[in-house]
Amino acid sequence: MATADLFADPTNIVTGLSTLATSGDVMFLVLMGVLVFAMQLGFALLEGGQVRKKNVNNVMMKNMADWLIGAVSWLFIGGVLSVSLIPADFFSWWGQIFTTNFADNGIELASWFFGLVFAATAATIVSGGVAERIKFKSYLLMSIVITAILYPLFVYLGPWGSGMIPFNDYAGSFIVHGLGGFLALGAIVALGPRIGKFVNKKPISIPGHNIPMSVFGAFVLAIGWYGFNVGSSLALGDISGLVCATTTLAMAGGGIGALLASKDDVLFTANGIVAGLVAICSGTDVVSPIGALIIGLVAGIQVPIVYKIVEKMGLDDVCGVIPVHGTAGILGGILTGVFGMVALGGAGGVSLVNQLIAAGLTVVYGTGLGFGLGKLVGGFTGGLRVTEEEEKMGLDLAEHKLPAYPDE
Repeated sequence: MATADLFADPTNIVTGLSTLATSGDVMFLVLMGVLVFAMQLGFALLEGGQVRKKNVNNVMMKNMADWLIGAVSWLFIGGVLSVSLIPADFFSWWGQIFTTNFADNGIELASWFFGLVFAATAATIVSGGVAERIKFKSYLLMSIVITAILYPLFVYLGPWGSGMIPFNDYAGSFIVHGLGGFLALGAIVALGPRIGKFVNKKPISIPGHNIPMSVFGAFVLAIGWYGFNVGSSLALGDISGLVCATTTLAMAGGGIGALLASKDDVLFTANGIVAGLVAICSGTDVVSPIGALIIGLVAGIQVPIVYKIVEKMGLDDVCGVIPVHGTAGILGGILTGVFGMVALGGAGGVSLVNQLIAAGLTVVYGTGLGFGLGKLVGGFTGGLRVTEEEEKMGLDLAEHKLPAYPDE
């Protein structure tokens, strides 16, 4: 057929344009997913800087393992569970992944990849809270269960899955970060504090070994967050400049809030940047730029406050994941119900009641299952913790036989 005849047929034109649009969406999901994947590097740096030098390799191993385990568990179980509880859907998917039969430029696989990077993020959040004293094999089992079952089931219950529980969570303040933070809380309770963290019930500061590393990690996370939030449109045609702006302003608000509340503490400020980004995920598509700035400011202010409350409760949250991801995610989700209102410059269509219900569900589901998972895994691995001798030695040598910073 001649070229002129090809373009003269409207059917061919429509087919070509449809293929082009689908290809664009595949590329969009892949590129946005790669940005989110870069957040694994950000978490590794942020957490690595906040632990002592004898535990750095262990943190790096956990971050790598989250991704490696997540890719497999999301392929076989998690990706399907997040959208269906029907056994036939699992069998259909398992049969399909042994073939190359994926229509529309493989957009289904691009969507799978984008879902995977979110699942790995939820698991990695837990890593920072339980650092420096958990057995590596215990952590591996927890990561498998989180990415294969606990996270995808939570996705299924909410608006990204069945919509059984309706609430607004555009990019995961509740579903990813709130859940990860409160899973960490439950695991921290099950695990207990590090040796020497509390003396006569008073918290003792155990400084991390490299604060600049943590700051670098916060900035890497911030860069990746544009994939996290902007990419949550899931299609090139639905991409939003508003999401980009609100993400940026919440980040700024989070850093400013933590800087002021902590009286210029470098690490709290870095974590405040992340907290602002966590908080805006839920409403990044429905709040105004000024609303985003305020949400970020509130999230940043609460970071040092909640961190100190957690310590007073006798809990040892090494990297501050409870305030940075848990409570920041909850506050962001709730404030979406406030600043999403038309009267306050929002787009409307958000129910504050639904946001409050989702907040309660996230706290109960995350904390309860995080604690239960920790106890269950501990039963399989002869306890969650390394021995006292191994903890004092450091997990780099005890678990991996390799120090991060060998002495000459």
